[in-house]
Amino acid sequence: MRHLEVIDVNRLATPDLERALPPLLDTADLVRGSAAASAMVADAVAVAGPDPRRRALVLALASDVVYGIRGHRRAAALEAIGWAEEAGAAAAPSLHRALINLAAVKVTAGEGLDTELLDRAATLEPRLPVLRIYDTADVYRGWFRYTEDLDLARAALGRCVARAVDIGDDYAQWIFLAYTAATEELAGDFAAATAALEAADKIARWHDWPPSAWNLEPRCELLIAAGDMDRALAVIDEFLPDAGVLPLGARFKRARIRGKVNAWRGDAAAVVRHLELAAGLAEQLEWADPGVRDRIDPALAEAYVAVGRSGDAQRISAWLREIGERLGRPALVGDACRIDALVAAKAGQLDAAAGSAHAAVAAHGSSPLRVELALSLLTLGRIERRRKARSQSRTALAQARGLAAQIGHRPLLAEIDRELPRVAAARTGTELTATERRVAELIAGGATNRDAAAALFVSVRTVETHVASIYRKLGIRTRAELARRLKPAGQVPPAP
Repeated sequence: MRHLEVIDVNRLATPDLERALPPLLDTADLVRGSAAASAMVADAVAVAGPDPRRRALVLALASDVVYGIRGHRRAAALEAIGWAEEAGAAAAPSLHRALINLAAVKVTAGEGLDTELLDRAATLEPRLPVLRIYDTADVYRGWFRYTEDLDLARAALGRCVARAVDIGDDYAQWIFLAYTAATEELAGDFAAATAALEAADKIARWHDWPPSAWNLEPRCELLIAAGDMDRALAVIDEFLPDAGVLPLGARFKRARIRGKVNAWRGDAAAVVRHLELAAGLAEQLEWADPGVRDRIDPALAEAYVAVGRSGDAQRISAWLREIGERLGRPALVGDACRIDALVAAKAGQLDAAAGSAHAAVAAHGSSPLRVELALSLLTLGRIERRRKARSQSRTALAQARGLAAQIGHRPLLAEIDRELPRVAAARTGTELTATERRVAELIAGGATNRDAAAALFVSVRTVETHVASIYRKLGIRTRAELARRLKPAGQVPPAP
C-alpha cells in the first residue's frame, strides 16, 4: 500500500496500469475494505478513455465479485469481454478476469455455474504473464457453494492447494484449506474437515495471521457438530465482534452462525432474528443463490414454521424448489420438500406431511449432503409417529441415527435419541431404552457421568438415574461389568 498509493494510477500508461491497479485494489480491499477498493474502481472507470485495452482492464476490475461496482458487475464484465476481444492478445489478462467475474456474477444471481466461461478462462491461464492462484478457474469450480457436486469441488480444491504448495503461496494455501474444510463439512465428513483446518492453522501460526471470516465459519461448524455451542459463539464474539464496523460478509457470517446455534438450541424466535439479519445482508451483497447464501434459507423457513409464519416458509420453499429443479440440485428440492412437510404437519395435514417428508428423504438421498438426509429422516420419523405409524417411524429414526452416528454430529444424535423412546416397541422389563443404550455406550467407553450428561445435553442427575436403571436391568454393579457385558453381547452399536 505504501508503494502503490503514492502513484497517480490514472496517469499511467496502460501496460503500467495493468501492473499497478490490480494489486492496488486487492491490497486496498484487504487492508481498508471493499468500499475503499470499489471507490478506486469507480474513479478508474470514469477516466478510462476510449483505448480498448485500458477499458477492458478497468471494466474487468469493476466486475469483481467483491469490490466491483454494485449493481453493474454483469454489465461491466460483458463490456470488458467485448473490449478485450477488440484489443487482442495484449488484453488476455483482462479477458481472463472478466470471464471469471462474469461466471461469479451469474452464479451468485442463481443462474448456476457457467462452466463454458470457466473453460474459456482456463485456456488463457497458461499464457498469462502473471496469474494469481486465487483467480483461477479451478477456484470457482472448487467453491462448494456454487454446486452440489462435492467430488468436483474436492478435486478442484486439491489442485489449488497443490499449486499453492508448488509456488510457496502460503496465503492461498491457507484460504484453500479453509474452503476444503467447509466442503467436507457440507458432506458431513467432520474428520476430513478437522484435518484441513489443522493444516491451515499450522500455516497461520507460522505467519501469526488472525482468523478470517472464511476461516472462522468452518471452525464454528466443527464446534457445533461437537455440541460445543458456547464455544462457537465465543469464537464469533472474539473475532467478529458486534461492536465497530465489520464488512458485510463478516457480519453475514456472524449472523449465520448465531442463527445456526440457536436452531440447535430450539430457540426459533432467535433463529428468525439472526437469519433475517443474515438474509438482509445477503441481499446487500447481491447473493441470490441459496448455496452462496450459505444455506440460511431452509433453516429460516423451518424457524418460520415453528413461530407460526407458515406463509413465509412456503414462499422460501417455492423459491428453493424452482432453483433446485432448474439447476438440477436435489438438495434444494429436498429442502423445499422438508419445509412443505413441516408446514403440513403444523396444519394437522399428516398424510400430506408424510408424503412431503418421504420426498425430502428421496431428494436428499440423491445429494451428497448427509446431514440434510439425516434431518429429513428425523422429520419423517416424527411425522410418522404423529400418524401412529410406529413401525415406519422407528425405521426412519433408526436410519437417521445410524447416519448421524457415522457422521459424528452430536446435537443431531441427541435429537434423534430424544425421539426414539417415543416410538419404542413393547419392551421386556430388562430391555434397555434407546436413551439407556446411549448412556451405556458412553459409560462403557470410559465416560464419566458428567461427560455423558454433556454429550446428551441432560443433567448429571438424569444420567445417574439412567445408570441405576441400566445396572438393575442388566444385573450388574460396576462399569467394568457393563463394558464386558456390552462388548460380547452386541446389544448396542459402538459409540461414534
